[in-house]
Amino acid sequence: MIYLSDLMPLTAAELDYRTLMHDYPFIYENQKKLRTLPELIAATSPYPRYEATYLKHFARFQHEENLSEDLFRRAQEVEVMMHPRFVPGFLHTHDFFELIYVLSGTVEHFTGQDCQKLSPGDICIVAPHIAHGIGTCQKSTLAINVVLRASTFAETFFSVLQEDAMLTAFFTRALFASGGGSGMLHFRTENDAEIRQIMLTMLYEFRQNKRYSDKMLNSLMTACFIILLRSHADSAQTTITTEHRINLVPILHYLQNNSENLTLHKLAQHFSYSDRQMTRLLLQSTGKNFTQLIQHLRLTKARNLLAHSTLSVQEIINRCGYANPTYFYRLFNQQFQMTPAQFRAKTQANSS
Repeated sequence: MIYLSDLMPLTAAELDYRTLMHDYPFIYENQKKLRTLPELIAATSPYPRYEATYLKHFARFQHEENLSEDLFRRAQEVEVMMHPRFVPGFLHTHDFFELIYVLSGTVEHFTGQDCQKLSPGDICIVAPHIAHGIGTCQKSTLAINVVLRASTFAETFFSVLQEDAMLTAFFTRALFASGGGSGMLHFRTENDAEIRQIMLTMLYEFRQNKRYSDKMLNSLMTACFIILLRSHADSAQTTITTEHRINLVPILHYLQNNSENLTLHKLAQHFSYSDRQMTRLLLQSTGKNFTQLIQHLRLTKARNLLAHSTLSVQEIINRCGYANPTYFYRLFNQQFQMTPAQFRAKTQANSS
């Protein structure tokens, strides 16, 4: 088990960055807004020790502004880490969900020009493709980062999603709407002891990496969502408007389980809608029509099978419901800018 006192000592990276902060304080001063990555690189490039320290501790991020799921170190849905203190923050986006939980101190969370101050017990869930960043944290500030794969989020956490319209709307639009229309979801838990214990247990479980760790982390994350809905739904703040809070999860679940040979008419009939009503519902809730959703689900399934199975590409094509391999290759290349074989090779190289 991990206790708060275990997390206070500085890591090697934090010690190095604290020294840089002491030697070059002007890098950190008068920051009313967070820099972009090019701006941060320009500010620190005259001082080679910054680049040397970055390469020593964070080389795997490769100065990326747009972080992908390729950065996940394990083939599981959830990863947990402490946010490093004294490291200069910068605005970035990612194609996964990020949950920020504040253990102690105050975290300055930036989105564009806006700064939101997070207090102990606060949870902020950031949707994919939202530009955001955390300001430089001092020694007394402890924050846990939990990252959740968007590519497998629906199938992993569908059961809890359908219990709350606001949570459903947030994750549905984040997963399926174009343009990252979901934003952020913010809970004030007032240092809820159950939530705090779950977060610490998740951190411990990820660090230990024992057998069945992936299933344990999924269960703990589900428990966290349930407690948030049970005890803190009234504190939740989101950019999703009331008219978009439609519980689409049963429909999306049915879509996901039957995407190989489903038609719009069959889907509408199954839920007692007309074709026109179903089309309007899908567009209003996800920003995509039926055909676009089916392609999204099929390609996501293909991507996951390429990354986490030994099936041949042809077997994956068949499982995802594509009768024409050439059509599948073209769609996959358009979506991921590489062939299925190249995607699999890249995934295997990143996980080795």
